[in-house]
Parts: sequence; C-alpha cells; structure tokens
Amino acid sequence: MRLLTEEKDKLKVDLSATECNVAEFSKRSDLANQAQEITAKALEEDGLLDKICQLEEVAESLRSDNLSLKANTEKAVKAGIEDFRRQFKFTSDYENLHAFFVNFGTRQALTEVKEHHLDLDLSTTEANYPSPEEVEDGLGQPYVDGAEGSAGQPPAEEAYDRIFMPARRKSNGFMFS
Repeated sequence: MRLLTEEKDKLKVDLSATECNVAEFSKRSDLANQAQEITAKALEEDGLLDKICQLEEVAESLRSDNLSLKANTEKAVKAGIEDFRRQFKFTSDYENLHAFFVNFGTRQALTEVKEHHLDLDLSTTEANYPSPEEVEDGLGQPYVDGAEGSAGQPPAEEAYDRIFMPARRKSNGFMFS
C-alpha cells in the first residue's frame, strides 16, 4: 500500500511538472507569434517588406545570371578546345608535324599539343629529338642556321610551307600560330 502511495505521489509531481512545461511552452509560443506579427506590421508600415521582396528577387536574378555565365564560360572553353583539336586533325601524318616542330625548335609547342591531349602519337621523348645539325630541312639537306633553301628562304620555312600550305588552303584560312 505504501508503494502505491509513493507511486501516486510521484505521478502527481510528474503531472504538475508536465503541466508547468506545457504552460511555459504555450506562453513562449504566444510570445513568438506576437513578435512575428509586430515585426511584420513594422516592416509593412515602413515599406521594408516590399524592399526585402525586391532584394530577394534581385538576389535570385543574380544567382540565375551567375549560373548562366558559368554555363556559357564552360561552353566557350569546351568549344575552344574542340576547335583547337579540329585544327590539328587536318593531318594524320605525325611525321610531318614532328618535323615541323623539330625544324623550328619549338619543343614548347609540342608540349602544348601534349597538354591538350590531342589524338596524335606523341610518344617521342625530348631525349630522342635530333639536334638541329642532324635534322634535314625536308630537301635532303642538313639544317644549318641561316642557310638558304632552294626558294631563297630558310629551309625550315620551306619545309613548313610544303607541309602545311595545302592543308591551310583546305581548312579555310587556318594559320598555325
């Protein structure tokens, strides 16, 4: 019997504590609702609510413009890379391209081609490049700095013209830079 009385008293205490908590929660909820109403009225009276809505619209417009700009930039970069790849696919003759790079001593250009992951066989390493003295100018003559080719121009330029001029005419004015 004594246990029952203790349990009953314990339940009364728990019940009264729960009622206090519910009352406190209800009071806080009412205060929060009143604060929201007061804030909304104050914003409406000052015209700030309209300004906040306008600012939200501007922010949304800026987000949209930013996403559009990002998408357009990505498209332009992809198009530029594809254009670069298309311009170099006018010849599948790796040897001609390799001879051009070696004759002009532009290993940097070859490196840039490698960096753009073109579909060319670029397995030659720099250690395998012949020295300028070992390279022929395309006319069967060793390349010598300052030497004139058969057309009165340096052999490397002559080799370039022979290799790339027909392709340039076919590719609508493509100029190698």
